Amino acid sequence: MSNSTPAKTKRDEILEVASKLFYEQGYNQAGVQQIIKEADTAKGTFYTHFKSKEELGVAWLRARHVTWNGWLKAAIATKETPRDKLLAAFDFLGNWMADCNYRGCAFVNTLCETPQCDSPLRQEIAEHKRELLELFRSLCRQHFTEQPPITADQTGTVIYLLFEGALLEMQNFCEPWPLDTAKQHLESLL
Repeated sequence: MSNSTPAKTKRDEILEVASKLFYEQGYNQAGVQQIIKEADTAKGTFYTHFKSKEELGVAWLRARHVTWNGWLKAAIATKETPRDKLLAAFDFLGNWMADCNYRGCAFVNTLCETPQCDSPLRQEIAEHKRELLELFRSLCRQHFTEQPPITADQTGTVIYLLFEGALLEMQNFCEPWPLDTAKQHLESLL
């Protein structure tokens, strides 16, 4: 009998441990030695899979991008209209922030710890945010069919900024009120 789930590789195990530590403690606080110890692996095995902590950080952000976007897309997939999808994205944000106890966005958290603009980590963060921005622009182009695409894109950008602002301030205050305010503005835009 064949098992449909492939066995975890040592690389997968290292990445899983690092993902947990990077998110819970912060990228800079979680050291390679701690990751090696908690992954129950040898130093040589770690460096066989990841040449540096930064390379591991990039792998983590790529994996997190797939996971987080999967959650968001699942949350909006059941909605019929672009308007309802936009509203569902904000509902998802509220549920996700409550579930993670307001720990917030792994990308923003890592951004705050990575001052070098040319860092590969920053490139992954920017790519993640660009894709989210494009999702909101695309949904606005679908919703505002009578507007020129550039106008719908501008509205999508404003909605993206409302989403990101709500995310940051919910994390800052550990309360849902920033999202409530953002959703009111979203509804007035739609």
